Amino acid sequence: MSEARVWVAHTASAHDRAARVAAAVPAGVGGGIMGAAIALTELGERGITPDAAAVVVVLAPGDAPEGLSAVLDAAEEARVATLVLAPAGANGRPDPRGGAVEPWDADDATVTAVLRGMISRQRDVMRLVGELAVATRFNGGLRGEVARMQDELQLAAQVQREFLPREFPSMRDFGVGVFWRPASWVSGDVYDVVRLDERHLGVFLADAVGHGVPAALLTMVICRGLPAKDIGRGTYRIVPPSEALARINTEMVAHQGSTTRFATAIYAVIDTDTGEVRLASAGHPAPAVIRADGTMELIESEGGLLGVFDGEEYPEVRFTLGSGDRLLLHSDGFEQAFPGDPSGDRRARLPSKRYLDEFAAVRAAPDAAALVEQVGRRIDMQFGSVHQADDVTLLVVERTRARGIAG
Repeated sequence: MSEARVWVAHTASAHDRAARVAAAVPAGVGGGIMGAAIALTELGERGITPDAAAVVVVLAPGDAPEGLSAVLDAAEEARVATLVLAPAGANGRPDPRGGAVEPWDADDATVTAVLRGMISRQRDVMRLVGELAVATRFNGGLRGEVARMQDELQLAAQVQREFLPREFPSMRDFGVGVFWRPASWVSGDVYDVVRLDERHLGVFLADAVGHGVPAALLTMVICRGLPAKDIGRGTYRIVPPSEALARINTEMVAHQGSTTRFATAIYAVIDTDTGEVRLASAGHPAPAVIRADGTMELIESEGGLLGVFDGEEYPEVRFTLGSGDRLLLHSDGFEQAFPGDPSGDRRARLPSKRYLDEFAAVRAAPDAAALVEQVGRRIDMQFGSVHQADDVTLLVVERTRARGIAG
């Protein structure tokens, strides 16, 4: 292998100065590195050879250096240390593009000391260049992986939306409206409204503890596993809400792995003839009933989270929806959707009951669909609504007018 060399490129008028620098290199730089003077134009044509440890460009006062740009470009491409010895002229000194500049008449000791430091530093530069190349490759792979994950999340969001009810069953004098908004790509909230028979309507809402894809998968499994009816021998039985939640809980506990997953849920069976509601809750926020006269009441019910304790019981509560009454089932995201302090202080983004005031404020909405639309607009006007803290779901069931029991 050829010995390492410092190429000292020069203009015609700087030949003698370049020769002295080249002669001073072996003793001043050391390491067995030799110096060689060469015309600037010749080095530009030849290019930087593999044995080059550094390039020195020597310019005399008044020079118009032909080929300087070519030499600097070649040195930069070869990642070779570059030192320019130039006079301070009216146009300033040339830019060695990451190298160094010294006066053209600097003493040999200074020139070789600078060269020695630049050459010794070059090993670190090359190491960093190699690490940068590796990081760039990893970064490209990471970008591809992020893009792939975004595509999968978009698909997951689309699948989840397709599984949610697009239309609600038409049952006598009952109407349904829903507001459903995920905090991210997919939601840990899921809901369903099912026609159980000619007389009964089932309304279900579940909220997994957590966010993202795991929570979304859990609630979808819970929703699809809801035992609404037992069918056999040519007949059927509507499963009471308390029993339905208990059976879901038993199934979840039986299939818990090393990572335990919890969820809250609420399930109501509504007799559309009488307006009677049978409701059970599994650790879910208490639903609200807005009566036709504008008064509001909370329907408190007991029952622990789904997936925690085997044998958990979920007692039912019963009440009646009269003409013009509305039942509001909601997820706990509403506790953060409306800050306790509307001033906008970030510390105020704590769970609060202010959402009940917002429900009351829209009670004059003409129907369930209009009510949820107005609630959505109120959420949009809140502090932090662009970066929603939690999934929010509101399911409204209204009885538009009373009817007697069909005979």
